[in-house]
Amino acid sequence: MTDEQTLLIMQHITAAYPRFELTKKRVEVWYNYLRKMPYEQVFNKLQEHIRLKSFPPTIAEITVQEMGNNEFLQKYQQWQKEGEERIERDQQ
Repeated sequence: MTDEQTLLIMQHITAAYPRFELTKKRVEVWYNYLRKMPYEQVFNKLQEHIRLKSFPPTIAEITVQEMGNNEFLQKYQQWQKEGEERIERDQQ
């Protein structure tokens, strides 16, 4: 997430929750966490939070974790492919 996107998230929170003050320190803290997250997904979680809750979100409530590579699944698929090729070769 870019600096501008982080600020957009925070401005959106301020617009929906007038008591949520945008201080320099708050922007710094939120930026440290939000910059590592995908903007679209965080914004979607924020919109849902605003729709359902009458209080501003915490960072944890709108946090989105990106899924890492599943190396086990990749190795399993490679093993399966090699097994199929070996069976086919042995049948010839």
